[in-house]
Amino acid sequence: MKIGIAGYGKMGKDIFSLLFDALEGEFVVLETAGTPEEHSAALVKSLDKQLRRKRLTEEQYNAKRSAFRFTQDIADFAGCDAVLEAVTENLALKQDLFAKIAQVVSENCLLLTNTSSLPIAEVFAGIPRTERCLGMHFFYPVKLAEFVELNLLPENTPEVRNAAAKLVSDFGRRSIPFQGDYHIYLNQILSCMISHGIYLRDYFGVSVPALSKALGGIFPVAGVFELIDSIGLGLMAANQTRFRLQRNQALLQYGCDAMNAWLEAGCAPETRCFSDFIASHETYPDADCPDAPVYMAALILNETAHALDESGCDVQTLQDAVYHTLGIAKPLPELYREYGADALLAALEQLSAKTSFPSYQPADKALWEQYYA
Repeated sequence: MKIGIAGYGKMGKDIFSLLFDALEGEFVVLETAGTPEEHSAALVKSLDKQLRRKRLTEEQYNAKRSAFRFTQDIADFAGCDAVLEAVTENLALKQDLFAKIAQVVSENCLLLTNTSSLPIAEVFAGIPRTERCLGMHFFYPVKLAEFVELNLLPENTPEVRNAAAKLVSDFGRRSIPFQGDYHIYLNQILSCMISHGIYLRDYFGVSVPALSKALGGIFPVAGVFELIDSIGLGLMAANQTRFRLQRNQALLQYGCDAMNAWLEAGCAPETRCFSDFIASHETYPDADCPDAPVYMAALILNETAHALDESGCDVQTLQDAVYHTLGIAKPLPELYREYGADALLAALEQLSAKTSFPSYQPADKALWEQYYA
């Protein structure tokens, strides 16, 4: 199998590393910037180290040494069975790139975009045979994330869907398919959780560190504000208003407005900048907010209940995907039992009354019971 990777930034590099380690075959990596020779030399150096440490046999080493090429020539994608694009979130850039790729690959080559927010159909607008085009969205950090989203187009054939799912399985990850307004749903619920966390900071009137501490039992590894820090405020703010589910638009806009205000106040858009910024600009006190966990759980469970009812996804797979993607301490049914329907629904009713955000409109209790009890 010959696989192309278009883009070698943070995500492209990690995606290539995951696939290169897991799969046998030929890899072509297109760099839109940088020096292919330097990246090739760095990879050879890494393989040399693995050979010395006996992590690779001589046979494996020789196979890996001849299995990759870094290039700045799109023509080198000729003969690829799949090309995965991982360039920056710019629609025109992605469209132009796929238009050029489509000219050199066969009509059966899978064309895959890693976009985290852009409309899938627009990314592939004008590409011949769009039945072989779909989204394959990876989460960061790529080597730790268990799920990959397959964002399908109506034109996708069963053969294409199966081939994409098999590719994900072959490199050791679980896939979950989404269609239409549910495209990139895991990223959408992640963004909702972050906007909700921003709102809860204002609702309770407590500092970011205080709220993070209160939510530590739900998010044992990385909470709302740690995610903002690791993703970068600039990308998070841009992503918030690109999703298609209408019920979440108001909540996402609230988070977007807050993040843009922080950017205007001087927070750098890059990763690992938000924590230092908010520490020096925090206006709320370090007060206790013991009710914060039930309010956070209520949003996550409510939004997932709607998705379980509407998306057409397998119930257990979607529950698992939300659980792993959000980094929650417990599976959703356990979270539901821990806080109880009455407390969760009461929290949503209070938030809904205060904001009128559709995201806070409680789903029917019977729906919660169906999926979580």
